Amino acid sequence: MPNAMVIGLGGVGSVIGRKLHDYECFDKIVLADIDPTYAHVLHNTTKRSRFEVISLNAMETAKVAAAMTQHKIAVTLNACNCYTNYSILDACLKAGSHYIDMAADIYSAPGVKKPGKNSFEHEIETYHSRYLEKDLAGLLCLGCDPGAVNIFARWAMDRLDTATSIRVLDADNAEVKGYRFAVLFSPETLFEELNAVPYYVKDGKVTAGRPLETEIEWFRFPEPIGLQQCYAVAHEEGVSLGIYPPFVEKGVKYSVFKYSISDKVYHVAKSIDLLNLDTWKKVKVDGVEVTPIRVATANLPKPAQLGATVDGYSCVGTEVRGTKERKRVEYFIYTMDSHRDAYEKWGYSLTVVQTGIPPALAAKLLVTGKLKERGVMMPEALDPEAFMENFSREGLEIYVEKREVERM
Repeated sequence: MPNAMVIGLGGVGSVIGRKLHDYECFDKIVLADIDPTYAHVLHNTTKRSRFEVISLNAMETAKVAAAMTQHKIAVTLNACNCYTNYSILDACLKAGSHYIDMAADIYSAPGVKKPGKNSFEHEIETYHSRYLEKDLAGLLCLGCDPGAVNIFARWAMDRLDTATSIRVLDADNAEVKGYRFAVLFSPETLFEELNAVPYYVKDGKVTAGRPLETEIEWFRFPEPIGLQQCYAVAHEEGVSLGIYPPFVEKGVKYSVFKYSISDKVYHVAKSIDLLNLDTWKKVKVDGVEVTPIRVATANLPKPAQLGATVDGYSCVGTEVRGTKERKRVEYFIYTMDSHRDAYEKWGYSLTVVQTGIPPALAAKLLVTGKLKERGVMMPEALDPEAFMENFSREGLEIYVEKREVERM
């Protein structure tokens, strides 16, 4: 049986590890981190553990490749920060391992950022043909959003004759008890996303907006979340779904990612941006170099600490509008769950669980031959059927709403 490797054992990496261990198709799962503390916790708390823990710096490409070769790794799941993507993509090429990650650098239009940081497009351009030559798959941005939501879009698109728009929508009504202010995933990532230029596709062209001032609308999510104000936010799928050639050929001219946030989060994000604290570029304070975003978030509770204090629901979904047999059709495919239920079942926050299930399932589908695509690609390029058949049974509850409008 094949072996798998998870690099980066935070909350998402731990969920991925647990899921892989549940699959009988893997012989051994290697847990790798520069600090393997949480990897050891997972190993020591797992009955009849098939985990093997190693210390590894994801940025040391040669050592990562050597570890993959030594342990005969068939598929590697990168649960680190996206700045490690290129290093691990290179290592997988050298060692002959499939590759899966959960995020890329936030999209920037060509010319705005240096090419090496130009998100999923540059990774595809750099690695696609090389992965094809070695019969390997490199699956980019395959978490929940991006990730599962891209697969929702593909599933709906496959059922339509034509399509006009794709909106990815993320809402949460969580309440965190005992803290004046807290966020459910990396606060540095949250404020970086909220204050980055939101790129989306409008009239068939990639368009830049203003942070928290663009494409604002009210959307009614399924109960108990209900009506929420949503903002266009920088996310990979907001662009990728609108420029994917098969979708464009069906008529898609609009795609966007929108996030609902509370008034408190909105004002905190605006304040951090106004004070120019949402940057990783170090500045000197009293003769000491500090990273502004790290200082701004230093006193916030760690997301991993919040599971037992969170109540409420999360809903992440994809709305696709188009036509079928000359009827107007609208799909809303979404996952929705309770923060409390997720923590009681998994011991991790719902956000972490939603992100960890899709890549683990993808790894299983790859090594069992049910995912046959090769090369480097975004999730919308994958056949969605095996994912949609398995998401709910894997723990990512999926719901489909469909509306048809017919002229009388």
